[in-house]
Amino acid sequence: MRHMFRRKACVALASAMLTGGGAVALLASPALATPEAETTAPAADPVVAAQSTTTLPLFGTQLTVDVSTTPSGALAEVAVNPADGLTATKVHPNRVTFVNDEGTGKVRVVTRHGATKTGVVAGSLDDIVGAGGWSGDIFGTPTTVSFSIAAAADGTPDITDIVTDNPDGVVGDVQHAGSDHGAVARATVTFTSGIESRRLNITAMVFTKGDITRAASQVSLSKVSGVTLPADQAAGDHTWTGMLCDGTQASVAYRVAVDGTITAGAVTPATANADVDGKSLKVIFSDSESVRIRVGEKDGQLRISANPRLRCDRTTPTVNTPTSPDATDNDHHDGPGWGDRGGERGDRDGRRRGSH
Repeated sequence: MRHMFRRKACVALASAMLTGGGAVALLASPALATPEAETTAPAADPVVAAQSTTTLPLFGTQLTVDVSTTPSGALAEVAVNPADGLTATKVHPNRVTFVNDEGTGKVRVVTRHGATKTGVVAGSLDDIVGAGGWSGDIFGTPTTVSFSIAAAADGTPDITDIVTDNPDGVVGDVQHAGSDHGAVARATVTFTSGIESRRLNITAMVFTKGDITRAASQVSLSKVSGVTLPADQAAGDHTWTGMLCDGTQASVAYRVAVDGTITAGAVTPATANADVDGKSLKVIFSDSESVRIRVGEKDGQLRISANPRLRCDRTTPTVNTPTSPDATDNDHHDGPGWGDRGGERGDRDGRRRGSH
């Protein structure tokens, strides 16, 4: 049975993905590769904190996108395969975009507040149907999610055969929405480990603006979020772990009482400064690196949330394709975000990283 979610969300998602001079204008234009295109060379090897691979069908091929991110969540490296015929038109710490020579297909990777999103845009639903997947680390567990982008009997997008090998992952129902301008299918796999969770959102859509129709699919991994639990389940000893900008492993041990108050424990590196204020604990590792742990309490339930803030040096990510001459130009407009309402907004460094 097809589950409906709000039509307003469908329209907002479609508009954010495909309007405002973004994918529609870009894909309707001629090829963007130029004879002056050159391969991006790394200035230095950045510290890599996480890696993932997203597979999305595009023009009958299983396109894979390998993404490496820094401790702050910024992009360190993006490699797309097969890479033949693709040019990087945007290469920034939080956004990389590739366009094919014909100007008919687009691949985009975005990091925002600890969330990572990878998507493709093409001309029709037939261009994006097929098997897809995602693999990476979830709370220390190597995880794989497989799925298929499909066309329903009525010609609208669908997502089928969603499977994960992570025992802590729960596959939600596929939701569908539609309007006069298009249709969206969306599914969420939720991973929970103790007091924290992450969501892997899979989206497929078709949208028409004027006389132009486009189809898109996207996989996004959310930031780490706290889980609301009965106080007696959330209370106890916990440890936040993460990575600092230089690759140093950091950890904060703490205890939460049933009323939500926090007691600080051992901190690594030992030079860090810990300050407790009731239900809040802030640990400062350096002038540009800290983590704040808060406890929310309501109706006998607690929610423990960690908010790391890392302002690491920004570096240009490496890519495995030629790049257009203005790919690193901040003034070069590449259109709006992917409009994943289940993810985080803004286009800043993904500063929230780590686990309890």
